Amino acid sequence: MNTTLICPSCGEQYPEDEVAWRCRCGSYLDLAFTPHFDPASLEGPESFLRFRSVLPLSFPEKALTFGERFTPLHPMLLYGVPVRAKMDFLLTTGSFKDRGAFMMINKCRELGITRIVEDSSGNSACAMAAYSALAGIEAHIFMPQGNSSAKTIQVHTYGAMLHKVPGNRADCARAAEEAAKDYYYAAHTWNPYFLHGTKTVIYEIMEQSLWQAPDVIFVPVGSGSQLLGIFLGLQEMKRAGIISRYPRLMAVQSEHCAPLKSHMQGQQTPQLPKEPILAEGIAIRQPPRLRQIIEALSETGGETVTVTDQQIVDALKASARQGIYIEPTSAAAVAAVGQFKGRLHKKDKVVVILTGHGLKATPRIEKIMDNS
Repeated sequence: MNTTLICPSCGEQYPEDEVAWRCRCGSYLDLAFTPHFDPASLEGPESFLRFRSVLPLSFPEKALTFGERFTPLHPMLLYGVPVRAKMDFLLTTGSFKDRGAFMMINKCRELGITRIVEDSSGNSACAMAAYSALAGIEAHIFMPQGNSSAKTIQVHTYGAMLHKVPGNRADCARAAEEAAKDYYYAAHTWNPYFLHGTKTVIYEIMEQSLWQAPDVIFVPVGSGSQLLGIFLGLQEMKRAGIISRYPRLMAVQSEHCAPLKSHMQGQQTPQLPKEPILAEGIAIRQPPRLRQIIEALSETGGETVTVTDQQIVDALKASARQGIYIEPTSAAAVAAVGQFKGRLHKKDKVVVILTGHGLKATPRIEKIMDNS
């Protein structure tokens, strides 16, 4: 399956074998790829490859996997609101980023790419390092120096070349882009193939829900790869006539880093604090696909929800009391349910995406519990 990369800003197109990750005009690239999905055609185990007909892979039968299976859609009661929690923190490396890394690394294999660069606050780094190890691809991972030790240890143990960058997440991205002059930039923030992997979560949710769409989905948003993947899948299902309306996508951000809210209010996003913020996974001050995220919210009738550190801490503890051990970034989505519950309708079917495992942030959670 040959796909074309297209710039949404200037319209320039690139064949996939040119391995471009950014347009010459400076914009991100999208895929000119519009698959037709038919639930009746599904076959095989409940895995990423169950949805191979909507994945831009030329040889899905040759794709490398860890034998991933659907993650549970688990009922919870949050702040008096019945929800279903999509437990993506149970994927192989402990986060939803496995979905994008699976797609990204298998596409790199098809294109003959043997060395990649990625920058990440942690979860994407872990996923890309693991799938690169599986595929025998040399991975150079750039991470902020002050990030979670559990994630940096995980990346290093997979055998990736770990580059710790002084400063914040933006400094890390600049260092990775410089390295991308020599290696392929497989960044989840820029690369459209990653989004075609993360979209598998909404296909899973829909099949687990007997193809009845939720009314509201709460998603933590940093670079937006999860929310944009969900919207991409919803667009495909709407074209196929499987759904007639979109669920409302609720983009959850920390009050310390809320570029969506700032953009909508016509303001500049404040500089990130020097110290890593509690929800480090959504500390992206200038997401490259900001415009697309805003469009997805507009198309679905969604909104941004910002939460405080205290709300995140309370949500993390409340989740743990129900046996769900998640990292602070995931807890932000839980907190958003409590903040938004007054505007939910009694009959709304609500899904919360739990993106990362608590074991990813054990030192931070230890401090939270010590201060309780």
